[in-house]
Amino acid sequence: MFPIPPPVIPAPATVVGRFQIVSVGASNYIEELNRIGFLLQMFPYVAIDTEYPGTLHGAPAGPALTTASRYYAFVKANVDELPALQLGLTLCDEGGKLPEAIDDYGRSLQLAWEFNFSDFDIARGRHAPESVRFLMSQGFNFDVARQYGVPSAYFAGWLAGVLARLPHWCQPPTWVAFGGAFDFAYMVKMLSGGQPLPDTPEELVAWARFLLRGRVFDAKCMAEHCGRPELCGAGLRTVAAVLGVPQLDPAPPRLAGPKSHTACRIYTVMRTLVHAGDGYAYAYEGLIDGIY
Repeated sequence: MFPIPPPVIPAPATVVGRFQIVSVGASNYIEELNRIGFLLQMFPYVAIDTEYPGTLHGAPAGPALTTASRYYAFVKANVDELPALQLGLTLCDEGGKLPEAIDDYGRSLQLAWEFNFSDFDIARGRHAPESVRFLMSQGFNFDVARQYGVPSAYFAGWLAGVLARLPHWCQPPTWVAFGGAFDFAYMVKMLSGGQPLPDTPEELVAWARFLLRGRVFDAKCMAEHCGRPELCGAGLRTVAAVLGVPQLDPAPPRLAGPKSHTACRIYTVMRTLVHAGDGYAYAYEGLIDGIY
């Protein structure tokens, strides 16, 4: 059990239309993870997105390396060295319905979460300047995260307990990302206590399944192989637009919370497309874009 840090004032939630991003830091991470643990019994699909301070290492060269193994080596080198800054998390049920809460004005708001981590010191930590500038342009405050965020070790320790306490009768969680190599790599890093990532992508996926206690899917990999060429090589916002995924209006900052919401919506549509096309969603389980 990790010690509980002293209480601090969390950042206010961001509300976009009928969508609320719950900002999570050191003062409320236990409360929010416990709430997520309860909601997982009814909303077992978990879409995630991470933000991190860029990449410092390029992909290694060598004729013996496949494209997938070269990309995974690139992911591993960067994730091993750099901490996560933020985790976005959106829950939904099989039909794509999100959990809702009633605010002080009686409005029903769909929920997503944005966990802000305190591990990174912008004054001392290595980072890619262009990535940091982009995050700052989207409203990410590095000093506030450092002061009020939750240490990733505390977050991971409590999340592991929440997952372990899920009732045996409920459906195991299904974890989803879009272009998820870095996202699942950071989840494995945090939940394994900051250990170096495994040496192969196959081991990474096995660790992710074990530590997250469920299945893992990459909506981008599903889009790449669903038989629709206009989705091949497209990014998150393009795939969402092509699929007609409802967009948040006004558009929120391009940070982890809203991006996890979009990934959740894309995955829900992709599951429908895969089933309609004589395929089965589980055929894509464990296939992470870039490393398979």
